[in-house]
Formats: sequence, structure tokens, C-alpha cells
Amino acid sequence: MRKEEYSHMNSGIYLDHSGTTIYAQSTIKRFADKMRANLYGNPHSANEPAKFSGEMVDSVRETTLRFLGADPRHFDLVFVANATAAIKLVADCFRDLAEQTRAGSFWYGYHRDAHTSLVGVRELTKGPLSHKCFESDAEVEEWIEGRNTFGQQPGSLALFAYPGQSNLTGRRLPLTWTGRIRHDRTKRLRNTYTLLDAAALAMTSPMSYVFEDPDTAPDFTCVSFYKIFGFPDVGGLIVRKDSGHILALRKYFGGGTVSLVSTIGSAWHVSKGLEAYTHDDGSEHAGGLHEGLEDGTLPFHSILALGEAIDVHKELFGSMENVSAHTSMLVRRLYQGMKAMRYENGQQLCKVYHSGDEDIWEKGEGDKVYGDARVQGATIAFNVFREDGTYESYAVVEKMANDGGIYVRSGGVCNPGGVFTALQYEPWQLNRAKSAGHHCGSNGLSVINELPTGVVRASLGAMSTAQDVNVFLNFLKKNFLEKGLPTAKSNIKRKRQQAQNLFDSLSSAAMATGPVMADGRTETGTGTSTVILPPSPTPTSVGEEGAVTMKPKVLGRVGSAISI
Repeated sequence: MRKEEYSHMNSGIYLDHSGTTIYAQSTIKRFADKMRANLYGNPHSANEPAKFSGEMVDSVRETTLRFLGADPRHFDLVFVANATAAIKLVADCFRDLAEQTRAGSFWYGYHRDAHTSLVGVRELTKGPLSHKCFESDAEVEEWIEGRNTFGQQPGSLALFAYPGQSNLTGRRLPLTWTGRIRHDRTKRLRNTYTLLDAAALAMTSPMSYVFEDPDTAPDFTCVSFYKIFGFPDVGGLIVRKDSGHILALRKYFGGGTVSLVSTIGSAWHVSKGLEAYTHDDGSEHAGGLHEGLEDGTLPFHSILALGEAIDVHKELFGSMENVSAHTSMLVRRLYQGMKAMRYENGQQLCKVYHSGDEDIWEKGEGDKVYGDARVQGATIAFNVFREDGTYESYAVVEKMANDGGIYVRSGGVCNPGGVFTALQYEPWQLNRAKSAGHHCGSNGLSVINELPTGVVRASLGAMSTAQDVNVFLNFLKKNFLEKGLPTAKSNIKRKRQQAQNLFDSLSSAAMATGPVMADGRTETGTGTSTVILPPSPTPTSVGEEGAVTMKPKVLGRVGSAISI
């Protein structure tokens, strides 16, 4: 499969599938074939090419929903540029609706593992208690159970957002929260809606677990299809129909989303998302939610490509369950390989980050997590230790990997709460990093006061192989564990020379200072000096010429000084 469908991956080892996965050759070919064979017009027009495009878009919309396991009877799909655009669409709707509340704002809660795009929604709220970052799963449980309101007024308009999977560590968060919020018996959360960021989750996990029960599914779910298929560059907002009416109340409207607009005299418009009407031929049209939310001309060529990508993906991998099983096996292999790597002095090579609440790495419990698709995706976030226990710069690790044809990602990876929780930063330490001039991106400060400011992230995809994992593990071994280590033959010569130099220097010192006294002092005529005698060398091996080689004992190392 790699040779036939992914030959363009031969230039290196690609381990940044969380950024985007890689497209199959057949997807591009089939898309190009349809573009050459057919004439596609703007779906907003009424001519035959436009009608052809419109029918294609409707067909791909339904195909995509079914691929995700979302029944079109209960869910609608709004095509957007990417997951961030979907998040912003929901956020703008809540901001508009909040203007009609007495508080003038909606309450917003988000999990600390949220992508930057989810964090940004807080800027649309008003007031010091209008948003809350949940610093742990336990805090979310407190809020749902009513043990702590975190500033939310009972029954107020609210939005709770969190990722199905951390884009930083690959940790998968509980999918049960959305249903529990909707069915809150106290009615305290009756006007609280849920937004699930599934961009990372959908990459290697079946989404049927999310949508199989419309009664417990999120109100809004965002995805980026290029993270699943590699191409095209388009995203989606999956809307639970019983909740979607709230989005149709937004203020802004773009071309194609309204059926009638008044500009002269009073200003009003009729959204297609709220309207049911009858066609000239007498057929009824219910006015799908997506029609009132997809502003302007749809990227219909990209949507055409999406349909081809889904078909090819099914043919190559069979199902997302197969992808999940395959990538879970690979990430377990990668974790175990990294876990086993140590320097000669026993120092671990890597520090792997998971939830931040507990250190499964130190407790040796990672084997229970990595490989279990219920709680972990195909992503590992880590840092590299030097032999003396200090951190290597994550930017240096990425550059070394890139120079070796291995493509990972490093830094904060657009997850500010997750990365600083994983690194166990306190607020003052983050302020110190800001004061020192650190910022996100490749030009930031990788290590401040011996504490890293980011991580290296390796993520696997459907077309990743065991060989990809092995090559990366070998890269870590060669460039860190074995870097600078001499060969066996040169090691013998080095030890011989060290021993000779040691005895020569001691002999010279003895002749210069006079005989050694019993208390360790030497007579020099007018003064004394102390000579530290080496321990007796021990035979270690037989040299090339049959002579016994001697190994001086290294007592300790302080900085660049060695005590022998």
C-alpha cells in the first residue's frame, strides 16, 4: 500500500499526522478524472452545471455524515474551512444571542487540554466570572455534579467546550460529559450547550461512538477532514438538529444563506436555516440548518474531492476501527521503545507526558495507557534528557530529526493549557517565560532555568508502519545514547593512553617534589604539597598484543573536571 498509494512519503519518515495526515494517490487521480470529465457550476445558480454541483454536494454531505456514524435524520453537516472556522461559527452565534440576555454575556467553560482555537472563545464573553478554564477532569466533574458552579448562574446561557483528544499528548477525554450535561436533573445546566473539538480524535478513531445516540451526543462537533484523509483542505461542523436552531439566530448572514433581504426602508432578512417553503413544482423543502450557515459559495470542488477521499479510505483501510487498532499497536510500540532507552549511567533518555494529573511515566503505568484506544490516541509528547539529567532543547531535537529526514513537531503545538500543565508550570513560571521573551514558534526559548517550555510531538496515522517507528527509535538511539561513544578498538587505545599519561604525570610529580612521606606529604626542601595517589588499576581485558590493559577508576565528575 505504501508503494502504490503513498510513494510520495519516500522522502522521509513522516510523524506529524496530528498536523495533517497524508493523502492517497488514488484520491488525487479520481478527483482529477472527475474534474476533467464533468462540468461543475456554482451551486447557487439554477443552470444544469450548477444543479449537477448542488446534487453532488448534497450526496457528499450525506456520505460524510454516514462515514462519521452520524444519522442524517438527527444531524446536519455544515461545511467550513477547518475545525477552527467551525468553532468560530458557534462562538459568534453565542455572542450574538448573549446580547439578548440580562447579563449581556454567555458563560463559557473549557478544558485545560483545549486547542488554542477553543481557548479564544473566552474573549467573546464579558465579565470576570464569565469564563472558566477547568484545570482537571475532576473540576469538570465538580461542575457537572453541582458541587462548584465556577461563576455560572443557574439556567444561564452557557457553552462548554473540550477536545475529544488532546492534540498535545493524544489523551482521550470522556465522551459521557455531553449527555450528562444535557440530562442534568437539577435543571441548573438546562441552557448549557456542548461543543466537542474532534479534530484530533477523528484522525484515528471511529466517530460512531460520539454520534451513536443523538440523545447524548454533543450539540456541536467540529472536524478537519484533512486530518483524516490528507486531502482536501476542508472542515465540518456536525450539528445535532434538536440543538441547531440556536445557531440560526445569529446576526450575520452571507450570500446563499437567506431567501429574502430588505435593504431599502426597514432592515430585515429571512434565513434559510429557519424557513420551510414550497418549490414551484409543489415539493416541500424543510430548509436545512446548513443552508443558513454556509456563507457564500461553497468550496464545491473540495467537497467533490472529499467524496473521493472517503471512498478511497474505505477501500484501503476498510473501517476506522481497523485504523484505530493499527495505530494503537504502533503507538504502544513507540512508547515501549522510548521507555526502554537509558544512558550507561541509568539516566532515562525520554520524558513522556500524558495527562499532567499523575506521572504514569514515573509510575511505570504507561503500558496500561498506550495501546488502549479508549483513553489514548496515536500521539506521544515528550522531551529528551541529556546524560547528566538536563533537558535537551526540543527545537534542537526537531532540527536533528528534520536533518535526518524524520518529520515531527515541537513547541507548544497550539495547546497552552495542556503544555504548561504537562510541564507542571505554576502561573509565576509562565509569567517568567513571557518576561524572558519566550513566545510560541520555532524562535521561542526552548529551556528557561533548566525547565522546557514545550515538547516534541510524534504522531502516527493510518498509513504509518512499524518501520517508521523503528527508524525513529533508531534515530534517538544513534543521536543521543550512542553519540560520541568510541568503537571497541579505539576504546582500548584510549584507555592505554590515559593510563600511560596518568603514570607519566605522577612520576614527574614525584621526581619534582621528592620522596613521599607516610602522611601523604612530599618533601620539597622548603615546603610541602599533597599528591593524591590513584587506586591500584585493575586488569580489565587482554590487549591486541597479549598485554593486560589497565582501567583507571573514575571516582566522580564535577562539571568538566574528572576525578580519577
